[in-house]
Amino acid sequence: MGKITEVVVTKGKTVKTADREEWLKLEFSVKAEIDDDVELAEAKSHIEGLIDGWLSNLLVAKPQEQKRAKPGPEIFSEDLRQLLTFEEKEGFLIIKPRQFLGSENFAKIADVVRGAGGEYISNGKQSHFRIPLKTSF
Repeated sequence: MGKITEVVVTKGKTVKTADREEWLKLEFSVKAEIDDDVELAEAKSHIEGLIDGWLSNLLVAKPQEQKRAKPGPEIFSEDLRQLLTFEEKEGFLIIKPRQFLGSENFAKIADVVRGAGGEYISNGKQSHFRIPLKTSF
C-alpha cells in the first residue's frame, strides 16, 4: 500500500423530528490532507469529534425551530434529557442537572436553553437553567 495523503470522514444521523411524522437526515463529510501516515489515526479521531459536535448541535437545535407555545423537555436530545430534571414553576420551565454535567454537556444544554429564550441562573447549589413558558418560537 502506498503512502496515505488524505483522509475523508463521513458521518450522519437520521432522527424523527419532534411532534411530526417525518424523518430528518443530516450528514457531514470532512476531507483532510495528511503529511504523515502516523497522523492518520489522530486526524480521523479529530475529524470524527468535530462532526459529532456538529451533528449534536444540529439535532439538539431542530425541535426548538418548530413553533411551540410551551417549551418542554423534548427540546433536548434524549442523552441530555437523561441528565436533567424538569419542573414548571412560576411561569418558567426549571431545568436542573441530576449529576455533574461536565463542560461539554453544560455547553450543549446552555445552547438549547438560550435558543429557547432561556438563561442560566448561577446561585450556588440552587443554580439552574430556566426557560419562560409563555414564549413562541
